[in-house]
Amino acid sequence: MDRLSAMRTFRTVVETGGFSAAARRLGLSKAAVSKQVAELEAHFGTALLHRTTRRLNATDAGRRYFENCVRLLDELTEVEAEVRNSQIEPSGRLRISAPINFGNAVLGPVICAIAQRYPKLEIQVELNDRFVDLIEEGFDAALRIRTSLPDSSLIARRLSSITRSVCAAPSYLKRVGTPKTPEDLKSHACLIYTLSTSPYDWKFKAGNKIVTVRVNGSIQSNNGQFLMSFLHAGMGVALLPDFTVGDAIRAGKLKRVLEDYPIEPHDLYLVYPANRHQSPKLRAFMDMASEHLTAQCDRAAAEHRREKR
Repeated sequence: MDRLSAMRTFRTVVETGGFSAAARRLGLSKAAVSKQVAELEAHFGTALLHRTTRRLNATDAGRRYFENCVRLLDELTEVEAEVRNSQIEPSGRLRISAPINFGNAVLGPVICAIAQRYPKLEIQVELNDRFVDLIEEGFDAALRIRTSLPDSSLIARRLSSITRSVCAAPSYLKRVGTPKTPEDLKSHACLIYTLSTSPYDWKFKAGNKIVTVRVNGSIQSNNGQFLMSFLHAGMGVALLPDFTVGDAIRAGKLKRVLEDYPIEPHDLYLVYPANRHQSPKLRAFMDMASEHLTAQCDRAAAEHRREKR
């Protein structure tokens, strides 16, 4: 038995949840994958997997073995990368997932710069507001905007802050009035971005305290750009990222409100599976994305501060 190959196979089976999915990822037959796992179990004299008709789950012994496989294989990958990959030009397909509005507003120039520097890369960017399963769906990394990320096996690298604004059209403020305090929002029509960390609970800083206001509104969407039509039509107040509303605010089409009550920013994270952090193509993307996106987001934050003054 090739122990190293069997370790890699067992790891893939646990990560994908089945022999068939592991076989597809490894380019092996299902029988070959099953044989390697069976040889491991015979070697250890214990079951490593619970087999059901729907999915495989690791036993207690299998879970401990899996965790050690991940650690050892990642260490081996890192050692090999230091020896072999440090001078290799990034190449191959790079699959990235990103939120739709952020991708349209910010990500294009970053991908363009990466593509120009590394012409051997085939870059596939999928814009989707759902949380994709990176391992199951074959993504190398994802950009996510949150106040915090749920615990997971993914590695998360924070790139920058994403500033947000409460805003409305001048026509709405003239017709309904301008909210003076966060509590005033309870009597306003609010446009709800449902993929926000807290869609209905808007949090503001008031001195040293955090004030949370429960808002409501009849217009709700999981896409911030879609809500812009209702903002421009004077149909309500919205809390959206500045990369979505910034241009309209600078053009005078929208106006920030409650500027004396700062909004908690979101954070921009790059998340990726632990076993891919030494991939030359992913390292190249991380380095350039960090440089470009941090610079862009910092400029947006500086513009926000200047506008408030």
